[in-house]
Amino acid sequence: MFLSFIKSYTQEEIVNREVVERPNVIFVLADDWSFPHASIYGDKVVKTPNFDRIAKNGLLFTNAYSAAPSCTPARAAILTGRYPHALNEGANLWGTLPNSFPNYTRILESAGYIVAFQEKGWAPGNYEVGGYKRNPSGTEIENFEHFIENTPKDKPFCLWYGTRDPHRPYTQGFGVEAGLSMDKVELPSFWPQDSVIKSDVLDYYYEVQRLDYDLGRILFRLERNNLLDNTIIIVTSDNGMPFPRAKANCYDLGTKVPLAISWGKHLAKGKTIDSYINLIDIAPTILEAAKLEVPKEMQGHSFYGLLSNTHYEPQEKVFLERERHAFAREENYAYPIRAVRDNHFLFIHNLRSHRWPAGSPEWNYSDIDNGPSKSVMVSKKDENGVYSRFYALSTEKRPEYELYSLKDDPDQINNLAYDSAYKKIVRTYKEELEKWRLKTADTIIKSEVTKFDLYEYYGKKK
Repeated sequence: MFLSFIKSYTQEEIVNREVVERPNVIFVLADDWSFPHASIYGDKVVKTPNFDRIAKNGLLFTNAYSAAPSCTPARAAILTGRYPHALNEGANLWGTLPNSFPNYTRILESAGYIVAFQEKGWAPGNYEVGGYKRNPSGTEIENFEHFIENTPKDKPFCLWYGTRDPHRPYTQGFGVEAGLSMDKVELPSFWPQDSVIKSDVLDYYYEVQRLDYDLGRILFRLERNNLLDNTIIIVTSDNGMPFPRAKANCYDLGTKVPLAISWGKHLAKGKTIDSYINLIDIAPTILEAAKLEVPKEMQGHSFYGLLSNTHYEPQEKVFLERERHAFAREENYAYPIRAVRDNHFLFIHNLRSHRWPAGSPEWNYSDIDNGPSKSVMVSKKDENGVYSRFYALSTEKRPEYELYSLKDDPDQINNLAYDSAYKKIVRTYKEELEKWRLKTADTIIKSEVTKFDLYEYYGKKK
């Protein structure tokens, strides 16, 4: 089915469009990479020279956020420029993506772009149920080098390169063997200073460096084919690192991601952008850069003005959410969250706070990826001090509302939502969330079970 919102172009129109008006697009998407784990952000261990090169030759973003801290909905939101809750089944991990929603890759393809993806595109899930005949990210290829070398020079291309790094599982000890320094690892204050956890973080860093190596290969091929000047390169992550209280949570370790963009000589070099970016903003930005109409269905806020050095209205906040992640509770119910984050506070509304946030204990807290850090958390949960707190903050039931002062509490562990001194602030953020939910058609359902609880789960069931 070809959707009516996609504008069709004649061959003559396509040929006559100036090349400079139709940039190539390479979108490099890491799998579970948190901010600020890149050397250009000041991380003392990981080395990311190619990500740094893109930032130094373009824009480096310090406030980029995934719409959801979960692979499938995050990727669906990127493709469609819509919040996950506005994508129906697309809001859940191991769900589907209805093809009734505009998708920037298909719009580009209809305008003459060659559209492809390698490794992990929209995933995991069943796209055929949603009406797609191929992955929503494009036509699958096996070798990006061959793709770049053989794409006709008179046709623009859009390549989604979805590396599977630094997703688990890791080979334990690779980070240490690679010479990464355990002594320099900085852990959030709610994690114990434990050598097993630090080694686990080094294995994660090792895979971050591996994705950076792949990025270097892409840059080499572009440079070799004289494509750097007219190729927009976007590098980011779908969500945060696969560790307790990170991925699958709306705290910064779960939603805040690296983001750097270059576009040859079109961008000023080495500019840092502090404005808030939600990754749903990428789709309308790419379409505007390609001189294509942005569908009204897209809810993202184009930041093309930053790329073109024209007018851009900075965003001062970002809205975040999650529905169902892994198969982690009885009846496979979700743990729905809505949140708003700005420079001052992170405010979270846990819509079903009586449910287990990381999954039920009897289901082994399945919303937390298995690995050494999770094993330490569970095996040492009864020890006094930081181990028991680490376990509690990662797994125990949470109050309906959470409020964190980002200046005083960057690790977001001291909940101020029920402190009388913050009553007015809590009310303000509640109103912000309600306005956003109404504006984006996120119906406030009072019944215990919502549609997100009932959508089919296409992954492995417990």
